[in-house]
Amino acid sequence: MAEQQQAQAYEGKWESGLCNCLPCSTCLLATFCPCFVVGSTADRMRDPTMATANVTNNECLEFGILNFLTGCGWICVMRHRTQIRQRYGIAGSETNDCCTSYWCACCAIIQHDNEVKRRTAGQTAPVVEAYKSEPGMAVPGPVTEKK
Repeated sequence: MAEQQQAQAYEGKWESGLCNCLPCSTCLLATFCPCFVVGSTADRMRDPTMATANVTNNECLEFGILNFLTGCGWICVMRHRTQIRQRYGIAGSETNDCCTSYWCACCAIIQHDNEVKRRTAGQTAPVVEAYKSEPGMAVPGPVTEKK
């Protein structure tokens, strides 16, 4: 119940500001090794306890390689921003995500990390979203008359 009330209080807006560069450790890491912050944020979204965290997970490697080889790491940041917005019901658009990630990638990475930390605080289990199939059509069995 308390988690639902906390989630509803955050609904609709980013709780962390785009220019909020605190804590300093996250700011420095996002400035000089942003792939590690991108990776840890993705890990925290999957497992808020960080029990299964890996320093060089897929998101970290994907961002690092894309940023190093092409300078287009902002595309990964944009995709993660959209995922965070959709998961937590934050208002915005993909165009806004694109612009923010392109022009303010470092600030966006810090904002993502702060936002996910706040929204997952107090959660003690990994986030598991099981597959939910749509109910299929059912054909009724033959009708028998009773006399």
